[in-house]
Amino acid sequence: MLEELKKHHLKNKLQIVLRLNEFKKKTNATNKEFLEEMTFCVFAANSSAKMGLKAAELLKNVLEKGTLDTYKNAVYKKVRFYNKRAEYMHHNKEKLMQKTQEHKKPITKILSNLEHHERRMFIKENFKGFGMKESSHLLRNLGYEKYCIIDKHVLNTLQELKVIKNNTPPKNEKEYKEIENKIIIFAKENKINIDELDLAIWSWKTGEIIK
Repeated sequence: MLEELKKHHLKNKLQIVLRLNEFKKKTNATNKEFLEEMTFCVFAANSSAKMGLKAAELLKNVLEKGTLDTYKNAVYKKVRFYNKRAEYMHHNKEKLMQKTQEHKKPITKILSNLEHHERRMFIKENFKGFGMKESSHLLRNLGYEKYCIIDKHVLNTLQELKVIKNNTPPKNEKEYKEIENKIIIFAKENKINIDELDLAIWSWKTGEIIK
């Protein structure tokens, strides 16, 4: 099975690298672009990447100035958990405005001044709908490197490869980092770039490279 994953990675390496390069272009994203990426991650969680893309498109034109009702109406019955996640994103928009005014700089400038772990914790602690996985996903999609997105596809694959004993999702930050460290060691031992590994597993399991 490991050899199959390696072959899949090599076969799709160019496409994977191109996608990662697209993410890197967003390291200097505007606040609006940041909100769009947040929307994707919030609505994709426990749903699908396609659902996240759909929600981001539905909310795109109201993200910066919309009221809570505007947010809810935009996604009403069109995506999963539309009310709760619209509430999350409206809170996140307000929090984003607060933080950028407080620091007097765009959100990506705030993030770039933080250390690797601090950056993820800043997202997790300030924005709703963001645990360790979602915070890692957002940062990866904004071009930051070496964040593992430990979702069901990754967990199942790691269990099959005997990197971890079971595919139970991590319950807290400590468990998340323990699994992440195992992924980093696995990637290093098999000479696979850690950022490429996630997209390799994801595309191997789903047949697609989305985000």
